[in-house]
Amino acid sequence: MKNEKLAFIKTWKIQPKLLQLVSLALLALVAVSIHLTRNNSPENLIQENSLKTRVENPRCDLFSGTWVYDNFSNPIYKERKCLFMEDDFACETFGRKDLKGKRLVYVGDSLNRNLYKSMLCMVDSFLPATTKRTLKLNGNLYNFRSPEHNASIDFYWSPLLVESNADNAESHSVWPRVARIKSIENHSRNWNDADILVFDSFVWWAGPLYMNILWGSFGSPESVEKRVTKKLLPYEIALRTWSNWVEMNVNRTKTKLFFVGPTAYHEGTTIWGADHRCFGLKEPVFDETFWRSFMSYDMMRILESTIKDLEQRGVKVEYINITQMSSYRGDAHPATNRMFWGVDIERRLKNDPMHFADCLHWCLPGVPDKKKTHFPLIALVFFVFIALTVLYNESNIQGIHTDDDNGDRRPSTLQGGSSLKSAPAQNLNLSKKSPVGLDKFSKCASTVSYGGRRGVSGVNKAVFGGRTEVESCNLFSGKWVFDNISYPLYNESDCPYMSDQLACGKHGRPDLRYQFWRWQPQGCNLKRWDAREMWEKLRGKRLMFVGDSLNRGQWISMLCLLQSVIPSDKRSITPNSELTIFRAEDYNATVEFLWAPLVVESNSDDAVEHRLSERIIRPNSILRHSSKWEQADILVFNSYLWWRQGPVKLLWSNEKNIICQEISGLGGMELAMESWADWVATHVDPLKKKVFFVTMSPTHQNEGNCYDEKEPINDKNYWGSGSDLPTMRMLEKILTRLGSKVSVLNITQLSEYRKDGHPTIYRKFWEAVGPEKLANPSSYSDCTHWCLPGVPDVWNELLFQLL
Repeated sequence: MKNEKLAFIKTWKIQPKLLQLVSLALLALVAVSIHLTRNNSPENLIQENSLKTRVENPRCDLFSGTWVYDNFSNPIYKERKCLFMEDDFACETFGRKDLKGKRLVYVGDSLNRNLYKSMLCMVDSFLPATTKRTLKLNGNLYNFRSPEHNASIDFYWSPLLVESNADNAESHSVWPRVARIKSIENHSRNWNDADILVFDSFVWWAGPLYMNILWGSFGSPESVEKRVTKKLLPYEIALRTWSNWVEMNVNRTKTKLFFVGPTAYHEGTTIWGADHRCFGLKEPVFDETFWRSFMSYDMMRILESTIKDLEQRGVKVEYINITQMSSYRGDAHPATNRMFWGVDIERRLKNDPMHFADCLHWCLPGVPDKKKTHFPLIALVFFVFIALTVLYNESNIQGIHTDDDNGDRRPSTLQGGSSLKSAPAQNLNLSKKSPVGLDKFSKCASTVSYGGRRGVSGVNKAVFGGRTEVESCNLFSGKWVFDNISYPLYNESDCPYMSDQLACGKHGRPDLRYQFWRWQPQGCNLKRWDAREMWEKLRGKRLMFVGDSLNRGQWISMLCLLQSVIPSDKRSITPNSELTIFRAEDYNATVEFLWAPLVVESNSDDAVEHRLSERIIRPNSILRHSSKWEQADILVFNSYLWWRQGPVKLLWSNEKNIICQEISGLGGMELAMESWADWVATHVDPLKKKVFFVTMSPTHQNEGNCYDEKEPINDKNYWGSGSDLPTMRMLEKILTRLGSKVSVLNITQLSEYRKDGHPTIYRKFWEAVGPEKLANPSSYSDCTHWCLPGVPDVWNELLFQLL
C-alpha cells in the first residue's frame, strides 16, 4: 500500500502536504455539495409577512438565529496581521478595544469591498508566510494574486452595476447621481472571465432622494437626462440589464454566481433607549423579532424576483441573505473608529461624533466574516479548486461517428411523472482515463432501473410551439390549398441530391397530387420561395441541420430548393461518416447535415450501422456533437423519433463495463434535452447565432395506416395519435426556458393533416421485402418519412420566412 501511495505521488508530482490539503478539500467539497443541495429551493421571492423569519429548510434556517460570544475560535484572523486591511474597517487600530488557476471577483460598492477585504484576510491567514502574494489597484479593479496558485481574488468597483457617473473607485461622491441603466458592457468586460462572481447593488439605489437616468452616452450632445424620484423602475431595469448580461455571457458549467442581499445599516433607532444611531453600541440585539425599518421591501422583492426569473431562464444565482442577521449587529459598525477624510475632520468628530458615525460599513474582523454560511463555503470551494486543478487534467475528447436513421418502430413506452430536477450523482466523474467512446459495440455490463424523477406539466396541444413573429399572423395555423401552378418548387428528377428513401415518383408512386399542395397560413401569406434571396441570407455563413433522418429529409429538401441557381462547377458536396457538407463557392456558404439522432452521445451515432437491440446514451455528454456544430451560424435541430422506440439505457461513466440505468424514452429524452438546453444557454448569442428547433413530425402508422392515402385531412381540428402530448409538454417547458435563444419551427399540426405525404411502399428499402409483406402493403408502409417534393419543402419555406 505504501509503494502504491508513493507511486501515486510520483505520477501526479504532488507533495504529501498537498495531498493532505486535497483530502481535506474534497471532504469540504462534499459538505458544500450537501449543504447547497439541501438549500437549493427555487422559491426565493420575499414575502412581506415572512421577511423577519425566513425559512428555507424546516430543520435548519441559516438566516434565523442568535449571535453567540465566542472568544476561543473567533476572530478568524488578527486585524494587525492582515496585510490588506483598509483604514475604513480597521476599528481596533483607530481606537476600538481556493482556487488554482481560478478567479474570484466581487462586484459592487463599498459594502462588497468590505466583504472582499474580509475574504482577503481570511485567505491570507491560511497562506504560509513564504507564499508570494500581490495586491494591485488598476482603475476600478483591485487584484490580489497568488502566483504560486495562479489564482486571484479581485474586487471591481461598480456601485450601481450599470454605468454611472459614480464609477471612479477613488472619487465617487458626486451629485446628482447619473446612471445609464441599459449599459453594463464597460464594466462587464472586467469580470466576464471570472470563475466565481459575487455581486451586490442596493444601498446606492436606496440612498439618494432622487437620481438622473441617462439615455445615450456620457458627453454626447444627443443624450437625454431625466430626473426620477421613484427609483423602483430604474432599479428594476438596471437589474434586468445585469440579468440579461448574465444569461448571455456566463458559462453555466464554469462560473458560480452569488448575489449578496442588502446589509442592514443603523442610522437611527430607539431599540437601545436613545436615538443615537450606532455610536457607542457594544452589544448585538438579542430580540429575534427585531427588524430594521429602513429596508425597502419593494426593492428587495425586485431583487429576488430578478434572481428567480434568472433561475427560470436556466441560470442559477445563489442569493446570500445577510439582511436579518446583520440587523442584530448595530454594535459592529466602525462608528467613529475609522479613518475619515475631510476638512477639519478631527475637530468635527470630537464635537459631533454621532453625526459622523459610520453605521453602514462593518469592522473587520467582524460581521462580514460570518455573513451567511456561503462565505466560508466560498473560501472552502476556493481552496478545493486549487487542489483539484492540480490533480485534474482534462482528457482529450475523441471523435464520434454520425449520419443515418432506419430505427425499428417498436411500440412507445413513454411515461410521465413529476419534473425531472437533476441527474444522479454518478454523472460526476473525475476519471483520469480518456473517455471510452460509445459505439455500436458498446454494451452494458448490467442494468438497473433509473431512480430519478421525470415528467412534465400540462400544455395546450393547439398552441405548443406556436410562437410567431407577428401576433396577427400565425404561420403555423392554416390549411393546405391545392396549387398545381406554383408547385412543386422543383422536379424530383432535377435534384441530384435526392435520396432513394424519399424519391416516391422514382419508385413507382402512381399519383403525384402530394406534390401540389401549398400551405396557407391563417391571416397572412407565406413569402414566396426565392432561392437567390435565400443564398443572400446565407452568404458567408454555415447553415447546419442536426438530428435524425427526418431532419436529413429537410436538409435534402433545402439542397433541392437551392441547388438550381448554383452552376454545377461552383457547387460541391463532401459526404463523410460524420458530417455531410454542401458548398456554394460564389456565396462562400455551406448547407450541412450532422447525424445526431439522440442529440447527446449514444451508441447509435454510427453513420451506417445504428439499428441496435438496445439504445445506450450518455445524457450529460454533448461535447462530441457540439464541437461539430458550435461554429455554425444557423442551426436547425430536431430530436423525437428515436425516443419513441422503447426504453433507453443511461451510462454516466466514461469507463467500460459499467452498470447502466434503464429509463423510459421520455425520461431519457428529457435528460438529453436538458443537456442540449444547457449548451444553448451558455453558448448561443441570439445576435450572432440563430437556433431553430423543429417540433415533432407526426407519424401516421395507426388509424388505418397511411397506405393509399391521396388527399390531406380537411378537418382542421384533427389531431392524430402520431404526436405524443407528454413529450410536447416536456419540450415546451425546456424551450420556454430558453426564451429568445431558440425559435420554434412548429411543423406538428400542419404536418398532421398530410397523411397523404408519406412514401408508404414507394421508396427504396434497405432489406428485402418478403412475399408475406408484399401481400399486405400496409404492413411495411413507411408512414414516418416524407416524399420529396412535398411536406418538408414547406418546412423550409417557413424557415425562409423566419430568417
